Amino acid sequence: MPEEEELKSPGNDERGFVRGILVLVLVLLVVGAVYYIFTRNSSIQNAFHSIQESTQDAATTSRVRTALLLSKQVYPFDIKVQTIQGEVTLEGQVPSEQVKTVAGAIAQDTSSVKKLHNNLSVNPSIERNPDREHLGERVADLEIKTLVTDALSKNAELAEKHITTEVKDRAVTLGGTVQTVSQKNTADQIAWQVPGVRGLTDNLSLSDAQAMPESADDKLARRVEFELYSTKAIPLKTVQIHADNGIVTLTGTVSSRAEKLLAEKTAKSVEGVRRVVNGLAAPEEP
Repeated sequence: MPEEEELKSPGNDERGFVRGILVLVLVLLVVGAVYYIFTRNSSIQNAFHSIQESTQDAATTSRVRTALLLSKQVYPFDIKVQTIQGEVTLEGQVPSEQVKTVAGAIAQDTSSVKKLHNNLSVNPSIERNPDREHLGERVADLEIKTLVTDALSKNAELAEKHITTEVKDRAVTLGGTVQTVSQKNTADQIAWQVPGVRGLTDNLSLSDAQAMPESADDKLARRVEFELYSTKAIPLKTVQIHADNGIVTLTGTVSSRAEKLLAEKTAKSVEGVRRVVNGLAAPEEP
């Protein structure tokens, strides 16, 4: 019996090998047939390319709309954007040739735009869309909020503090808890340094161990800081402000003697300041 099993086993192996070859050939035939149909059938190819182009056109339209919304001259007006095979068409009404030109330049400069058809018409009496005006303000507020939050998170003193940031009409409100008055002042300074900030409300509270009302000197120093910020010429990152019984001391560095004199003049103009001690250092001074 063992001899008979040994004689049968080669046949079994051969049949299994043949079946495997047949299966492989069948798979190759199916794959080949699908490929042949796809490459030869223009309707299938056209459908595939149509879907691909439609997706790309939708993405291009979205990018152009976003770019137009970021323009202060263009965003208040209703502009329809349509993309077909990479060619963008702008339609709608704008108040001047200048706005029409700006809108066209923005769209043309957007990636994946192959050709632009600027069909915007000029109507000097066209009114700005109030909804878009509000949208522009919301975008500006969101941008400021993002910049303030990011700057606070990157500060070594404040990175682990839970500080909330709210922005409305470009005015920042800070909330949460910090440990020291110094941290409060640092958070305020960071917020003021973000471009576009028009106002600041500090609702930050101190932890129980440090809880104390803000002194008149601290408030005066903050008013001086705000006025210096308002000049848009004084680098607050390198300037320290200290107030003591109406006497304000400025220390740190500025870029020029003109900035030093401007800082002193600005500080003197703040109500409640009796005298300014100008300890700022400028490069051209010995």
